[in-house]
Amino acid sequence: MGSPSSESEPIKVAIATGNGVGVTEHFGYATDFQIWDVSTSTPRLLETRRNIPGCGADRSATQQRDPLDVSVDLVADCRAVVVAKIGECGVNRLAELNILAFETDDTVDSVVRELAESSLLRERCPA
Repeated sequence: MGSPSSESEPIKVAIATGNGVGVTEHFGYATDFQIWDVSTSTPRLLETRRNIPGCGADRSATQQRDPLDVSVDLVADCRAVVVAKIGECGVNRLAELNILAFETDDTVDSVVRELAESSLLRERCPA
């Protein structure tokens, strides 16, 4: 029961940062993704998600899934991923879920402000 919320649905962006300040991680090596809501002019950090990096992972004989799939699944509810670098396989897997991938070496603060001010992610249809 409950009334409809007056707040809009969050626009989530995953940022690969090793230090919380800069966009420092390659998608395939990222151990943490900060998840930001950029739906308003005041971006807010929602959570930090721990990742099992797809590149350089210890692939034991019991591991059934491609490690890159684990990383992609971790950010599947986001509209965009911002990383220092990302390979073609990562870009393609994210694109299948209608998730944009951006490469930058900028600060987290600068990136989230720019995305919050931009209409780019608001215009995209959710996956």
